[in-house]
Amino acid sequence: MTLQRPIATSFNGGELSPRMGGRIDTAIYQVALAEALNFVPTVEGALVKRPGFEHIRSAAPTASWLGKFRFNLTQDYVIEWSDGKLRFYTNDVRIETAPGVPYEVAVPYTAADAPYVSCQQSFDRLYMDHPSYPPARLTRTSATTFTYEACAFQNGPFADGNTDQAKTITVSGTTGVVTITSPAPIFLPGHVGAPFRIEAADFSTIPAWETQTKISIGDVRRSDGKAYTAETGGTTGTVVLTHTTGSEWDGSNTKDANDKGPFGVRWSYRHDRFGMLAITAVAADGLSATATVTRRLPDSVTSVPTWRWAHGAFSAAAGYPSVVIAWGSRLCHFKNFELLASVAGDYLNHATYTASGVLAGDLAFRRTLSTEDPVLWAMGDRRLIVGTASREIAIGAINQAQAVSGDNIEAVPQSFYGSEQVFPAQIATTGVFVQRGGRKMRQAEYDFARDRYQAENMTVWCRHITKSGVIQLAFAKEPEELLVGVRRDGTLIAHPHAPEQETKGFSRIVHGGGQILSAVACANTKGDQDTIWALVLRADGSRSVERMADWHEDEDPIVDAFYVDSGSTVIASAGQTHFTGATQLAGLPVAVLADGGVVTGVTVGADGSFDLSPDDVPADRSYRLTVGLPYTARATTLRPELGGRGDTSQGKRQRVVKLVLRLLATGGIRIGAKGGKLDNLVDRGSAEHMDAAVPLYSGDTDKPVSGGWDKDGQAVFESKAPLPATIVAAMPVVTVTS
Repeated sequence: MTLQRPIATSFNGGELSPRMGGRIDTAIYQVALAEALNFVPTVEGALVKRPGFEHIRSAAPTASWLGKFRFNLTQDYVIEWSDGKLRFYTNDVRIETAPGVPYEVAVPYTAADAPYVSCQQSFDRLYMDHPSYPPARLTRTSATTFTYEACAFQNGPFADGNTDQAKTITVSGTTGVVTITSPAPIFLPGHVGAPFRIEAADFSTIPAWETQTKISIGDVRRSDGKAYTAETGGTTGTVVLTHTTGSEWDGSNTKDANDKGPFGVRWSYRHDRFGMLAITAVAADGLSATATVTRRLPDSVTSVPTWRWAHGAFSAAAGYPSVVIAWGSRLCHFKNFELLASVAGDYLNHATYTASGVLAGDLAFRRTLSTEDPVLWAMGDRRLIVGTASREIAIGAINQAQAVSGDNIEAVPQSFYGSEQVFPAQIATTGVFVQRGGRKMRQAEYDFARDRYQAENMTVWCRHITKSGVIQLAFAKEPEELLVGVRRDGTLIAHPHAPEQETKGFSRIVHGGGQILSAVACANTKGDQDTIWALVLRADGSRSVERMADWHEDEDPIVDAFYVDSGSTVIASAGQTHFTGATQLAGLPVAVLADGGVVTGVTVGADGSFDLSPDDVPADRSYRLTVGLPYTARATTLRPELGGRGDTSQGKRQRVVKLVLRLLATGGIRIGAKGGKLDNLVDRGSAEHMDAAVPLYSGDTDKPVSGGWDKDGQAVFESKAPLPATIVAAMPVVTVTS
């Protein structure tokens, strides 16, 4: 038999797939674990027990999703989505209209719709797209109030214009409420509320404006593609009419040097080639519709049928966009295969032509993407990156020296992995999306050498970690750079994002009392830390909104530790032993930390009250008490490779006889061989008072391990107590048979 002393100096490889159990030849095997449950690998390599979740409020019975609204860094909101309503949380509390009464905003979305509502923040507005509802926006009207409304688009957007010259229309008037009629059934009930555009067949009925022509008041002339009405009589001047509002003179209204004149007529803008309406009703036969004119119609459309018309691009009949994103100073909507971009700097304006019918680079545009699948998500970078079920596409300018516009845009495929309908997380210079099937997470980053976006598989070493599929992504920047994914089965997966350290590890976060349905990252009141908020489906079927407690720093006092779920903290008076108000824990056995000391054997009553023994609390001072559901944090090492000189320890009988751990500010941890008895690692020192909490331990431990012979040689570190634990390194002593 030989005695081996391997050392694990880093755990940032995270939880490795069981299929990697034989890959002792890989670098990641040396820094990975067989299990990382409620322990999170960190950038430095240490393994840290995740904080608990603090109970904020009970959620609505149909709550299904959490979203975000960021007004600014110090005014960040969490949105609770349920059937037909939104609730709001900020500064770690729920916004209420009265104590216990949540402030709510009515919305048309169901709870099942919430995961598929695409959102884009823009200062005090959150724009929302969903394929079953009109594009809308949620506006912050004060620190505690919001309004929801459908977007009031201007000048469209419109679908392709009609090309069938047999399908003509005429209109009963040019302003106000009018009736549109057609010999063909071109109207559907779903067109109600949508815009409609009409263009004059031609301007042949309107004489052209000319210089030095005799004009009478009320005469109509056309110039620069627009029609004008004479407000004065006289002889026209030489200034060509181009204005689009109000009145202007075509001359100085004075005599020339030869004492001829005066020349000049004042003209008021009348209309141009285009007019727009909003449809308010549709006849049952589809041959006519009632509409309100929103932009004056050309005179000729009341008498000369025109086939130049177009329906709105967004309506119940045509469908609504599913993805919205702000990019290139425009608000861009994706509807199936189409990109519809607003006027630059004017998010609700979809004008595609000037009043003269001229295209301009800063106007709105619509482009159809060359792909076989609709767009599922979009994220902005040096180019606009979109994902479909079959490929990832970069959209940008053809001429990089000019801004993107309707005639300066291209869509170039970057990869062909395909995506799931999960909105991506943007992290620094990269973006993370979920591949089709929900089991692979890919990190898209621009590669200058290849001049394209590469999408590395982040879960290549741990395919099991995404079991049941990832349905939501969130990223917390401070204090830990942590990417979080919500699995369909209610488990969180956590990944410390540190490209400079090539950190590849994932771990699993399992709530101590239920399943996590949704999670987002929200900045705290100061804006210097991000917190993970979760919507939890409790074991009894109720739902609650909870926030992950602050990460425990190594020098923080033990009394501030928060390592329970659905928990709460109070400041108790000296000697207080009776507590009330823990209604979220009614009838459940709980973990209690009183003044830093662990109290066991406590069950909360049906009314939310519980009692402690006088021996468990300080009688001479107030103290902090934390109570909540216990959870288990456990790490299991991989089978060690202890061979040398061409030999291997794999498959040989071995036994872990001792385990040295290097710890930081740790308490309540147990160790042992896999499958064997776990022993307490940190005990009370002989010089420490028996009536005080066991202090957190930093340093190397030296503990024999209870365990028998096997072919694994794996060790287990476990923490069930409501105390912090940080494992810096592990140094097992293993006996191996020859």
